[in-house]
Amino acid sequence: MDKNEQGLPSEFFYQMYRHISDAVYLIDPETSNIIDANAAGCAALGMSRQEVVSESAMTLNKDVLGLEQWNEISAEIQRKGSFLFMGRHRRKDGSDYPVEILTDCIEYEGRSVFVSVARDLSGFERHRDYLLENEHLRTLFLNESSDGLWDWNLEDSSLFLSPQWFRIMGYGPHEIENPTVETWSNAIHPDDVKRVMDAMESHLSGESARYEVKYRLRNRNGNFIWVHDRGLIAKRDENGEPMRVVGLVIDITESQRHAEELLHRARVDELTGLCNRRAGYELFEHHLMKSQQTGEPLQVAMFDLDRFKLLNDTYGHLDGDKAIQHFAGTLKSHLRSTDNLFRWGGEEFLLLCPGISVEEGTALITRLVAEVAARPFVSSGGEILSVTCSAGLASYPQDGLSIRELVSKADQGMYRAKKAGRNQVA
Repeated sequence: MDKNEQGLPSEFFYQMYRHISDAVYLIDPETSNIIDANAAGCAALGMSRQEVVSESAMTLNKDVLGLEQWNEISAEIQRKGSFLFMGRHRRKDGSDYPVEILTDCIEYEGRSVFVSVARDLSGFERHRDYLLENEHLRTLFLNESSDGLWDWNLEDSSLFLSPQWFRIMGYGPHEIENPTVETWSNAIHPDDVKRVMDAMESHLSGESARYEVKYRLRNRNGNFIWVHDRGLIAKRDENGEPMRVVGLVIDITESQRHAEELLHRARVDELTGLCNRRAGYELFEHHLMKSQQTGEPLQVAMFDLDRFKLLNDTYGHLDGDKAIQHFAGTLKSHLRSTDNLFRWGGEEFLLLCPGISVEEGTALITRLVAEVAARPFVSSGGEILSVTCSAGLASYPQDGLSIRELVSKADQGMYRAKKAGRNQVA
């Protein structure tokens, strides 16, 4: 039997791993897939080993939101060699529980493996609940915190709101007499009500370790502000049913607006206002999936401005940009509301036309090419300039079943149109 430097057999360490009381998970750093888990790790999740190894850190941890965040965490673990993370693990039954996760990166047979030890923090949360049940401490928190704090009594639906809550919402400290839970719920944006109520019910029923959601609240002036709302059950009756929930509201309007601006920039082409390639690809996936499900046709057209490099070299990039803007505006003004035009790259544009036949698509694209040629634009120097474009058309399902096949077919048609003399459709 193999032994380590201290003379202990390898089997000892394997048995220690299998039977230690802490939950241990072996994780692939690249994919976040679970490679293995010990008995405690499986029991904590209410899963068999086979079920656990079919999961990943992204599916088990509610606070790891997607591959991009996982890649950032993975890089940090590999850089530091060790990483402490607080999160919530999702059980097989859909409920979750708070965990502290210590992850180390080890090298084994030329391969990096993450070893994560997850400790259930439910005991800590029971101590936290004790603090929340202390009336003096809760009063101190509710009145002295800089955030908008609330205390909801489920027995009579009464709701205590701190002075900071009223300030965030634009009210005077005594302007709302005897607030109830309806005072809050009636102020939630209609589009957010179900999501917020589902989050609260999930916590009250024990499915979620805490209530947490971002949504919009109507303030005193009738405007909606974005808030980050978090809460916890602070008191239960003798049957374990929740009697009191306390929480805090933070005004995140500015940060949300900033995040929306960043998202907008990430998805919208700044020059034309159209969706960029990344967002357009998502739209393409949506339309293609719908066509696959319903059997309706989908026409795909690739446009390219003719002799664009010559225009750029002759008149400069400013007029080159004006030509692209003029072209995009001309096409947009002649499309149906169901059509989607986006900038594919440079002077190339892709158009999706769902629900029309090849003949209808050909007629539409031919009309658009003619409209572009018939509408000159004024250069920065006051000169009237004309532009033309060439287009290629592909149809689902005749010309391809995937995005790659359809774009390739439309691209080939566009180049045939250029070789045939430009300002036409192929």
